[in-house]
Amino acid sequence: MEGMSMRTILGVLVSTLLVAGCAGTTGSAAPSDSGPAPSTPASVSPSASASASAATDASPSPSGPFGGVVHFTGDGATTTTVDGVADGTSVTGTAVTDSSEGTHTVKVGCAAQNGDFWAVAGKTDKTTIHGEKPGDWSAVIVKNGSPQMIAIWLSDDPSSAPDCAAWLAKIDFSGIGLENFTPVESGTLVPPPAP
Repeated sequence: MEGMSMRTILGVLVSTLLVAGCAGTTGSAAPSDSGPAPSTPASVSPSASASASAATDASPSPSGPFGGVVHFTGDGATTTTVDGVADGTSVTGTAVTDSSEGTHTVKVGCAAQNGDFWAVAGKTDKTTIHGEKPGDWSAVIVKNGSPQMIAIWLSDDPSSAPDCAAWLAKIDFSGIGLENFTPVESGTLVPPPAP
């Protein structure tokens, strides 16, 4: 991922999976030597009949709370707590990881989902982990399964993307090996409602 430096915590690499972003669009992977290019759905001009029925066919975007608390062993006992709300078009909340290295708090501003992977991301609000700083991009990445697997992306330069969704869309999810994730030992994280 050219131009994207990544710091990890707890031996947990977090260059992860979901390429959707706040609006819930999905993406595809780009070459592994550069950040994945965001994929935009093809633009389709609606027909007259489709336009006429759009108002009656529209359904509200899902909304509601998401998150949870998980415990796992990275570089020692670690707990990640995600407390978020989706309002149909955006996500908000916090993602806090407590470990022997310190506490890392992220203000969640976007989410993405791709297959078995999903992530919530945003800017670091505060951190006591050496070498990390507020204002950097950060993410919690989850691979669903039994057990869930988790990776924490601690920081990336805030100038690497204009907003949360654009930053999350740059991550090549298909290029992340399972060796970069840590199994969740107890608890479950629930993703934001899918659009």
